[in-house]
Amino acid sequence: MVVGGDTQRLQWLNHHVTSHWPDAQVAIAPDAQPRRLAEFVQERAPDALVRQVDFAAADAAQAALEGLAQLLQDQPALYAIVLAEHGGEAAAVQAFKAGCRDYLPVASLTRDALLRALGEAFEKRRASALAAQQGLLAPAADPSMVRVPGYTIVKEIATSNFSSVYLARSDRLRRNVVLKVMSCGDSPREREDAERFRREYEIISSIAHRAIAEIYDFGELPQHRYLAIEYIPCGDLRDRLRNPLSVDESLYYLRSLAEALRVIHVFGILHRDLKPANVMLREDNSPVLIDFGLARRSVDDAATTNAGQVLGSPYYISPEQSQGLRVDARTDLYSLGVMFYEMLTGQRPYIGRTAVEIMTQHANAPVPRLPPVVTAQQALIDRLMAKDPDRRYASADELLADLGPICAVA
Repeated sequence: MVVGGDTQRLQWLNHHVTSHWPDAQVAIAPDAQPRRLAEFVQERAPDALVRQVDFAAADAAQAALEGLAQLLQDQPALYAIVLAEHGGEAAAVQAFKAGCRDYLPVASLTRDALLRALGEAFEKRRASALAAQQGLLAPAADPSMVRVPGYTIVKEIATSNFSSVYLARSDRLRRNVVLKVMSCGDSPREREDAERFRREYEIISSIAHRAIAEIYDFGELPQHRYLAIEYIPCGDLRDRLRNPLSVDESLYYLRSLAEALRVIHVFGILHRDLKPANVMLREDNSPVLIDFGLARRSVDDAATTNAGQVLGSPYYISPEQSQGLRVDARTDLYSLGVMFYEMLTGQRPYIGRTAVEIMTQHANAPVPRLPPVVTAQQALIDRLMAKDPDRRYASADELLADLGPICAVA
């Protein structure tokens, strides 16, 4: 169910929803009268309500959010998503305070992001309906949800066997943060994860730079450890790559990420897991490095991966890292080169059926050739993705000197 917005956007939304779920129906709800909207929602019982809000019109946006808050107070089970135009972090905070379950900026909205949000809404509603049928409906406050003093959990973003990532509200900062919570345990895997968790805090907290996600808090509870990190609501580079990038955009991201690497390398830190999913985008389109769980200080003796242990994504890993050899700043530059190739072509340079097959290509296959339309960038790819580290750029500074100044791309 969609409320507000222009006809063209409604057509776009309807096309992607019905092409992905052929039996789905997209209803347009009345926007003017809150009472009539409430009746309409109660009658239709939608899987999700998408409320389109233009935050450039402050009064209209405030009225829309107040109406949404009232609607959700009357119907708390409704899964509401704000589709935001001209909104930033403050707008996201307002939307979540109104009770919405997700916030999608129009500027970075892709088909996959839309379908992922609606798919989550559908799964939540289906699970609640099944639980209700079986008499298992949990109370509004989920007892299994981790509770961290000073934070209010807004929604779960991701979870695994040992850790979870939440969007949370910090009482002290009065803003949304990303809360990473890890279970404590005595198994070798849990102890290793705990060490990475502690290392991530130490590494990020030692750097203050716009291109590095800011860390606000680190704490330990009887059964958990947690990190509170800057929340960046505009999505990541992985989502941005679902749509083609121009050469200028690709060069902008390349230079911006090289500057971010220069900063962490100055601090003696290697990221070791550089990939599009670990690059968030701010409102002004500038990239931010996140997830330093695999990072190491380059002066550590442990800069060599243990024999038989490979860390990092096989699609972006350097030849030396995939083989467990000693790594340095040139390892991050190789991964940056792989990302640059993907920005220019829309494809990863090496693919395969298994991680081993992909990593073998990184080690042995020729440096990939760019298509004719972007072949002017081949020299950059050749130096960034050289198999022999000695033939790569020696540092981010050397790469930046080659690139020269590049203006931001909107």
